Order: sequence, then C-alpha cells, then structure tokens
Amino acid sequence: MSSSFQAPKGVSEYLPPRAEVLRTIRDAFAEQARLAGYGYLELAVFEDTQLFKRGVGESTDVVSKEMYTFEDRGGRSITLRPEFTAGVLRAVLEHGLHKQGLPVKVWTTGPAFRAERPQKGRYRQFYQLD
Repeated sequence: MSSSFQAPKGVSEYLPPRAEVLRTIRDAFAEQARLAGYGYLELAVFEDTQLFKRGVGESTDVVSKEMYTFEDRGGRSITLRPEFTAGVLRAVLEHGLHKQGLPVKVWTTGPAFRAERPQKGRYRQFYQLD
C-alpha cells in the first residue's frame, strides 16, 4: 500500500542507516560533555515568542522572518524554537542553576525549526548539539 503523504519540504528525516549515524554522533557528544562535567538539559520545543524577540533580537532575520510562530488556545504567542541559546538561558535562570555555582555547564540536543526556503544544506527542521 502506498501513501500519498510525504514529509514537509525542508524536513530532514533520519532513517536507517543514517539514523544510526546521527545516534552515534549524539552519543559521542554526550559522552564528551559528561566527561567534561556538563549536565544534560532537556528543553521545551516551543517557548513564549517574547523570549526569542528579547533574547535573539527583534531585528534579526531569525526573529523577523524565520520563526514558526502561532497563537495557542489561550491566545498566547508561541514559537517553535529556532535555536537553543534563549531557551537554555531561560531554563538556567528559571530553575536557579546559576545559584549552584558558576560556570553553569549544561548541554542539550534536539530539533530546531526555521521557516526559511529549503535549499541544499539548510532545513526547516534541523538538529543541534549545544
């Protein structure tokens, strides 16, 4: 049975054997981070839009043109994360990790989303290791 559905343009899917390569890279990164004393941080995939406008800068291309932003059922402006820095800083401050000693050493990984024209080497959904 064939399906007429396809992944959206600009989304890079990882199927075997490529998925194993991605997992191997993430595992190697995680091991090096652990050995260097970094703790793993699992971040929200979406955040309040203002976090990115304030943290990344309203005049940047990412904020002005490339964010997937929508209104949730409560009328709040929500954005799929276009990068990790703003979310990492929000989590560190919100949960007081900076009060446990400096420097705060955390690492994270996962998908990020940018609403840009798909082209070779640039995707709307992509993975980051930070």
